[in-house]
Amino acid sequence: MEDKDLYKLFLGVAEYPGQNTEDTRKVFSILVRSTLRYRDHMLKANGTVVTVEDVRMVLEWLVPSLSSGRLPATDNRLRLDLLKIWLDELKPFR
Repeated sequence: MEDKDLYKLFLGVAEYPGQNTEDTRKVFSILVRSTLRYRDHMLKANGTVVTVEDVRMVLEWLVPSLSSGRLPATDNRLRLDLLKIWLDELKPFR
């Protein structure tokens, strides 16, 4: 996953009217930074590539996980670990 692909994905999510607030920009900045760190770590540690599809799926899980406090039932460790990272990073916003 290229940096530009990740930025496009997050910018697409942020295009909805009313979402361009300071808090929204902070949240997206946190998500982008933590995703890039995770992507680089996974590639360096074991050659695993984090894809745009992985990030899309985790984005779909994010709001339900924030509202319910539960993680999705999945065997995909890569995606689940990214979600956990995001949830940890977003604790100050809850």
